[in-house]
Order: sequence, then C-alpha cells, then structure tokens
Amino acid sequence: MRDIIHLLPDAIANQIAAGEVVQRPASVVKELLENAVDAGATRIEILIKDAGKTLIQVSDNGSGMSATDARMAFERHATSKIQNQDDLFGIRTLGFRGEALASIAAVAQVKLMTRQQGQEIGTELEIEASKVKKQQPAACPPGSTFQVKNLFYNVPARRNFLKTNARETRHILNEFIRVALPHPEIYLSLHHNETMVYDLPPQTLEQRIIELFGKDLEGNLVETEEATGYARLSGFIGGPEVYRKTRGEQFFFVNQRFIKSNYLNHAISEAYKEFIPKDTHPFYVIFIGIDPIHVDINIHPTKTEVKFDDERTLYVLLQGMIRRGLAMRHQVPEIDFGESDITRAIYQSPSVPSQNLNPTPTPSKSSSGGGSSPQVPKQNPVPKREQWEPLYQAPPAKTPTPKPQLIQQQQEEEARFLVQYQNRYILTQRGQKLLILDQHLAHQRILYERFLHVREAEKIPCQQLLFPQTIEFSTSDYQALRQADDVLVHLGFEIKEFGRNTLIIYGTPSGITTHKVKDIFAQILADIKQLDGTDIQKRLFEEVARAVAIKCAVTSSQKLSTLEMKNMVEELFKCQNPGFSPTGRPTFKEISGVELEEYFR
Repeated sequence: MRDIIHLLPDAIANQIAAGEVVQRPASVVKELLENAVDAGATRIEILIKDAGKTLIQVSDNGSGMSATDARMAFERHATSKIQNQDDLFGIRTLGFRGEALASIAAVAQVKLMTRQQGQEIGTELEIEASKVKKQQPAACPPGSTFQVKNLFYNVPARRNFLKTNARETRHILNEFIRVALPHPEIYLSLHHNETMVYDLPPQTLEQRIIELFGKDLEGNLVETEEATGYARLSGFIGGPEVYRKTRGEQFFFVNQRFIKSNYLNHAISEAYKEFIPKDTHPFYVIFIGIDPIHVDINIHPTKTEVKFDDERTLYVLLQGMIRRGLAMRHQVPEIDFGESDITRAIYQSPSVPSQNLNPTPTPSKSSSGGGSSPQVPKQNPVPKREQWEPLYQAPPAKTPTPKPQLIQQQQEEEARFLVQYQNRYILTQRGQKLLILDQHLAHQRILYERFLHVREAEKIPCQQLLFPQTIEFSTSDYQALRQADDVLVHLGFEIKEFGRNTLIIYGTPSGITTHKVKDIFAQILADIKQLDGTDIQKRLFEEVARAVAIKCAVTSSQKLSTLEMKNMVEELFKCQNPGFSPTGRPTFKEISGVELEEYFR
C-alpha cells in the first residue's frame, strides 16, 4: 500500500494559516500597525479604500528593512523577535510569531517599499498569492510602506463572507483605536476613500482619549493608579455621568497590548454597580504593566486573549483602584459656613410653610443698621394640571359618525373603569377580564408599529425643536450613525452636519417627546452597532424605529390623565402584536373572573 501522507505546498499552507490570522481587512490593518510600532515608528499613516477590500496602505518612518530582510519577512515563521525558547516567556513586542506578512501575502496582492535609516537606497518588493513577482532597488523614504490590494482575490469564498463596507470599516476603526490608545506619543492618521477620519498628533493619554471618544469625556475622566510587586495598574475611568449603552468603549492593555477579559471586566462592573443605571456600562482605559513571566499571550491566534498566573490578585487590585477613583470623584467639598450677607439673609428669614411656593422673606437689618439683606429668589409657580402638555396623545384619525347600534356599545365602553396604579400600570376591564397594562412597554409597542407602518409610505412630519441640540460623537460612532441618515429623515428627524463628527438636531418626529434627543441617539447607536449579516437596510429601519420607540415612550413613573389612558388602551389593541414590546417583554396581563374566584375560594 502506497504512502498517503505528504507535506502541503507552501501556497496552500499559507492560505490555511491566513484563515486564522487574516479574517477580514481589519486583521491586515492590525498586523501592519503593530509591525510599524515594533519598528520604532513615530509617524504612521493609513489609507483605506472600500473598507479595505480594494486597498490597505500603511506607511511608517520606522527602522525599515534591508533587501534580504524584506524578502525574509514574507516567509512563514520568520521573525526578528524570538531567538530561543526562553524568549517566549519575555515577550514585550506586539508581534513575534512571524505569520502575519506570510498570511497576508497568501490572500492578496502586496507591494512593499522599504529603506533602512541611514541608507541611500531602498527595496521594492511585489508578491501575489505567496509568489514573488518582483524585487529591485528603489528610491523611497526611510521606513516602510505596505500596500495590500484586492484582499481575498484568490479565495472568493472568503471574500463573500465579508460584511457590508460600513461594518468592515467599523472593525478597522476599532483596530486603529486599540493601537492609538497605548501609543499617544505616535502621530497617527487614517484616510478612508479620500476622507480624513483621524488625524492624531502626539499628545497626552487624556487628550488622545478625548480626541478618540468625544468631548463629553472632557472633565469627566478620573485618573487612577495602583502598584504592587506583582503588577502596576493605571489609566483613566469615566465618571458616572458618561456611562454607555454598549461595551464598545472598554479597554484593557497588558504591556501595551490590547486584550479582552470578562473576568477583569466583571471587577470594574461590580465597582460601578451603585454609580450607573442598570444595563449600562462604564467607560475605562486601563493599562496593566506586568512581568511577561506572569502572563501567557500565546494562547490565541489574534493574541487578544491572555492567561495570568494570578488573576485573583489582579481582580482585587483593579476593583480597589476603581472604587477609590470613584470615591475621590464624589468627595464632598468642605463648605465654609462663615457668616456673610447671603447666609444671614437665608438663616434670618422667617420659616416658610412648605405649601407656599413664592416665599417673600421679611428684610432684616444689616450690621450697620441701615441696609437690608438680599432677597431670596422667587420660584416659579407650579402650573396647574390642565396646563401640562399631554404625555400621550393618540394620532389624529378620521372617526366616522357612530351608527345607532354602536351607541350602546360606546356607552358600555365609557362606563368601564380606568385606574393608574403606582404611576406605572393601567387597570381596566376587557370583556369579562381584568386587564393590567404596563404603560411604558405598551407605549413602546404603539410607537414602534406606528414607525414601521410609514416604511413604505410618506415620511413622518417633523416638529421643529425650539432649541436645536448639538451632539458630538466619537469617530467610530459617527461613522456608524451616518448609515441611518435616510431612515432618520423618513422617521421625521431633521439633522445637519456641524463640523467633524458633530450633528445638529433641528427637528424630531411629530408627536413624540423632544427632551430626550441625546438618549434617542445613544439608543440608536447601541442598536445599529449590533447589526450584521444580510438584509441590513430592512433591519436598519427596524432597529432605528425600535430605538426611537423605546426612548420616546412614556416612562414608568409618569402620571396619565383618564383620556391618555383610554387612548393608550385603544391604540395598543389596534397593533398587530399588542402582547409584546419591541424588546419582547409582555405589555399586559389579563386575569379572568374564574382565576379570581379560585384564588378567593
């Protein structure tokens, strides 16, 4: 029987390796960025076309390579960072396996221009599908420039699995941020389709965080640090005012390398538990400096998962550091109760009954005997209930004149009770059953279906805001949000660009509350970031409609009038799916007379 086991050809072996290392265009950006950092670059420029599918170009001013090293760099397991087995336990560079360039060259058309610092001439190298097409001397600046064209051109099945350009671009931005954060001293820029996305000068870490994630963090960052013999922890955490809807803006770095750790994330989440709302997430950028002997970074192809030899110690250190940082943030300042004209005016005023909403204190004599103390400002009277804007109104509709046979039914409907319990539940009768509605979830369903019904119809009328609202986003959030421009216009929003990564909201859909604009857009972002797969445009409309409905629905603590309750009950049962909110929670519960009789025996 003949032998059947043989070595794979290099081209096939490289394509198999590429399946682990190069999963999408963002993988290429990550590897090339890390190589540039390891080469000692102080300036790195990235150019992307068509979300990296057509072109990825990374230029740096690092050490560059000789002609021999340039060729060797594309061989499998060729590296300058590992000499012997002991080096595996002392790795401080970002790359070390020598797989990245070989994997990229196996599935793309690659061109390299490189020149060593101090040399007069450089090298040009072209490779396609692992085969060298050209290598020759060339004039080029010091450092290296990699051009990766037509990714997966020779493995079309892999290319077909790539997501939309918007989705792939977000992955690239994420990889860019993961390198930009631990290296604020490096100039970094990113162009996508001739548009400048990032232009980051050398700066402090705090400045870079604000530049990457938005001005809402300015003044809301807390610097933290904790050091022991085992590890040194440092970084910035967000104050409770800047919690997020998703986990996207949470970063751990071990020896400048980005990692993911659910275990360490749990330590931070527990520390924030009493400071931020439920189902929200804190912002943090945490650096862990640790002797490489205590951490194994070689357990995953992307090196984003690592293993510590004493995770428990890190957990305790991290949680303690975060709690101290939050406590310092919320220290009560010392108050000087020394006597002054204002304090005398407050403490010498006669006591005012709580029901008097417009106090007019009796003037008291000053110490000089001739003046009067400052007046306590008057408060605006609370408007009467009938002056309030209704919290919920059913949409206007043409109602036909009721027929005589319907008059009795209408009178019976009007005779039914409507009660609001705990400003959250609506109790009424439906047929022979007691009906209990959750007003917040019911209103979500009503708004959601109303928005869905206009998908194929004319857009919802827009109501102008008295005071337009300006919202600044991080670059990645801004790119994600602009996917939904057409949907937002169709739903009744009026939005205009205002500088880089900033929008002005001039109008919102008619009939919804207008004081939650920032919350609405935070929810929209949280939802569309989760979109993936096929039929993106249809799902995009649904996700935006869902986000707006969730944030615009009446809350679980709002007082409703009898008319508002009546409208809500009627509109809910006109919905196609009245039983569940857009998030799948039940909107009402029915209790039959039989159930009540059985309960009371």
